[in-house]
Formats: sequence, structure tokens, C-alpha cells
Amino acid sequence: MERRAERTAETRRRIERAALKYFVEKGIEGASIREISREAGVSQGAMYVHFTEKGNGKNQLAWELFIAGWNEIGDGMRRAAQKHKKLRDKMRAMIEFVYRRYDEDSDLVTYVFRSRHEHLKRLPATRGNPYTVFRMVIADAIRRGEIPPGDLELKTSLIVGAIVQPVDSKILFRLEGPLSKSAPLTADCCTRLLGA
Repeated sequence: MERRAERTAETRRRIERAALKYFVEKGIEGASIREISREAGVSQGAMYVHFTEKGNGKNQLAWELFIAGWNEIGDGMRRAAQKHKKLRDKMRAMIEFVYRRYDEDSDLVTYVFRSRHEHLKRLPATRGNPYTVFRMVIADAIRRGEIPPGDLELKTSLIVGAIVQPVDSKILFRLEGPLSKSAPLTADCCTRLLGA
């Protein structure tokens, strides 16, 4: 029984990795179940066994990959921020986490960032949401008087944009080397943007 569970988990992992590859290369609509199943080494039927939602396994797979990656990134950022007291240190820890995660698994982070607009309509604002994590850190810094008060949503949007842009530049091959090397400068710019 345990061996079957291991095989099932391994098959699912292969499908997920193949889907990430094609979703990044071709987008969700451009990727086909046939390509994904071939890359994963499974039948198309196996795809639907693992990912079924009213007969649309590809959209279910796309959603599950997004929500797992989104929550992983948000939770990792939250844990990184909790280790620090000052905004500058929190920002650096959160940005380092995201950028290091990109260096470790560029397909996953690329997919999450590229597809977020398609999926965010379905997603409630939770503690694991990266946007919410930045918002909480900024709100806390305002409460403590570390940065001047102001429109919290605008401040959060500006910071998230400043952090996402280097990811986009890395995806487009405009930045060389590991993205994590850009984290200190990005964090410094973000804290200055907030008035710290």
C-alpha cells in the first residue's frame, strides 16, 4: 500500500513538473494535455485521474500548481519576516526568500508570477498570500512609526511592483547571474521608497 502511494506521488510530481515547463513556455491555454502527459511519461487518462474538475484536468492542474506555489511563497516570506524587528531587515529577508526561491525553481516562481492575474480572482486574501504579507509588514512599520503614514494599498502595490519587476527582467534574460544577488539592492530601494 505504501509503495502504491509513493508511485502515485511520484507520478503526480512528474505531471506537475511537466505542466510547469509547458505553462511557462506556452501559457496555460497554449499547453496541451498531450504534451504534458508525454513529458511526464504518463497517459492522458492518468492526467485526468490526478487532476479532474468537471472534465477539465488542465485548468485544475493549473489552479493547483498556482495555489501551492502562491501559498509556499507567501508562507516562506512570512516566516522570513518574523525573524526580524526592523522594516529594512524584514524587507530584505522576504525579498531574499522570493529571489532565492526563483534561483532554486525558476519554472515554479515564473509560473506563479505570470499566472497570478488569471488566478487571483479565485483567491481570498489569506495570511499565505504574498501581497498580504507585504501589506502586514508595511502596516506594522507604519504603526511603529518606522515609516510615514499613507495609503497602505498604494504603498503595498508600489513595493510589490518593485519586487516583481526584477523577476520579470530575469525571466526576460535582462538580468544576469542569480536573482538572489539582487535582493539587498532591491530591499534597500523598497525601504527608501517607503520613507524608511
